[in-house]
Amino acid sequence: MAIPFKRPTPKHRFEAAKEKAAITRLFGEREVPESRPGRLLLATWNIANLGAQKRTADALEVIAHILRRFDLIAVQEVNDNYKTFESVIQEAGSSFGYIMTDTAGNEERLAYVYRKDKVRPRSLFGELALRPSSYPKHTVRVRWRGKDKKEHVDVFPSHRFVPFDRNPYIGSFACGAIDFTLANVHLYFGEFQDSKTRELRKKYARRVLEIFALSKWAGSRLGEKKTTYDKDIVLLGDMNVPAMDPEESTYKALIKFGWKPVEYVSRTAGSNLGNDKTYDQMAFAPGSIGRRITAQGVFDFDNALFRPLWERLEETLPKSRAIGLFNRHVKHHISDHRPLWVELDVE
Repeated sequence: MAIPFKRPTPKHRFEAAKEKAAITRLFGEREVPESRPGRLLLATWNIANLGAQKRTADALEVIAHILRRFDLIAVQEVNDNYKTFESVIQEAGSSFGYIMTDTAGNEERLAYVYRKDKVRPRSLFGELALRPSSYPKHTVRVRWRGKDKKEHVDVFPSHRFVPFDRNPYIGSFACGAIDFTLANVHLYFGEFQDSKTRELRKKYARRVLEIFALSKWAGSRLGEKKTTYDKDIVLLGDMNVPAMDPEESTYKALIKFGWKPVEYVSRTAGSNLGNDKTYDQMAFAPGSIGRRITAQGVFDFDNALFRPLWERLEETLPKSRAIGLFNRHVKHHISDHRPLWVELDVE
């Protein structure tokens, strides 16, 4: 069951028009392109607890304003109660449509939002559910630090995949001169790698296995020349990869079968409000449409929002407490994840 973020106190009231204007300015400062002919703005965004917690009409208007910047967005954490999500799409305007899954783990759906006059859904849509005979086994090494501050490694030999908690959502689209297939994911979180017990760290190993299974499946589709619907496959969404470190077990599983993730850390750092995690990923196969990327980044909308609130907190609280309370407001009203985006040449 989804756990809504608690409303921070004291309440912060804001006007959508002012926040949208600030976000538009930040789009320019961060060089996020506008939608234009010959280019596709592809994004992924985990809009936390969308439908699982009450948001104001102003908050939904701000969310819709961010979505409108892009042409095709893979969205995660749409709640079983999808009416709030539907309200966001209505706010985005009649030029946008959506396609979504039924509910899965944590009462969540996965969805695609697309600009109808620019992006065309094709014929392949469905959830990825592996056959039991295809469940991979993989030896997972989980690095962790104990109270002694030293690094340790737990080894889970031939760890066996169990079914996805939320099946990846496969969707095929066309734009301009290209067509492609997306695999929209919100992969299992489980526990932290530094959890206190081996049993808890084993849940982290399950997270690694989901990433491993996803990247292996996608690699196998690239190799099947006759039956693959479209070999331009993009893996994107909230993969719960904490760091883009070749020695980190989740990231290692993502790149093992040749997938090349978008490098965004050098410009923006994290895709989370804490700015220190790379949970959100977008990965392309070698030689695929990834070579068409003309621009990329993470949009840190939180650096535009609620300026009067931030100034008040900064004046009255130590910096760490001010940041913590400010982020509680941001994630309650908007999200604790930032959109990851690329611009593709589709001519």
